[in-house]
Amino acid sequence: MGLYDIIAAGHQGQCFALLSRRFMISEPEAAAAVQGLLPAVLGSFVAWVETPRGLSAFLAAMSKGGHERALSSPSVFTNHAERDRGLQLVTSFQSVQELDAALIARAAESSGLPYRVMLQMLPFVALFAYGAMRRQFEEPAREILATRSLFSVRRSADPFMDLADLIEWDSKGHRHGPLAGILGGLFGRRTAPPGVQPLQVAAE
Repeated sequence: MGLYDIIAAGHQGQCFALLSRRFMISEPEAAAAVQGLLPAVLGSFVAWVETPRGLSAFLAAMSKGGHERALSSPSVFTNHAERDRGLQLVTSFQSVQELDAALIARAAESSGLPYRVMLQMLPFVALFAYGAMRRQFEEPAREILATRSLFSVRRSADPFMDLADLIEWDSKGHRHGPLAGILGGLFGRRTAPPGVQPLQVAAE
């Protein structure tokens, strides 16, 4: 199941209905907006997570938990702190690679929504993506760990914590394979699309 499908199934299948109420748009428009914005968010996310700082921050966030509430707690649509958390994610992604403004413009055109509304939805899409990745990547993370020797790294019940420990082990010079190879089963590699236009993400 892909990230979009996991998001669609969130909130007991009411994710897009709740999002549509939040922005006073139709449910099909909300679904189209998420589908169109996901590639823009994930493009920058992958570039960010392939950096040592981004990878460590991602694994730490996954191990601490709480991200699944983006797909289960209705407060995500009304709590400004949740929106700000999503905005912080987008800002972190953009510190490595700008979101493609042209891609977002095409998503706005296909969904029929104003560009400014799409920008306001970006923090929510980032939160949804994190919640979906927590669900999607847990089993692959366990499989990666099962096929790798962790040397002196102690196993825990949390595969994301174990991967974070593995990075720490690697940073101390105990190298046993590039991190990109270790985590390739989770993210793969993507190249930035040509002609990426800088984008300033606007909060409401």
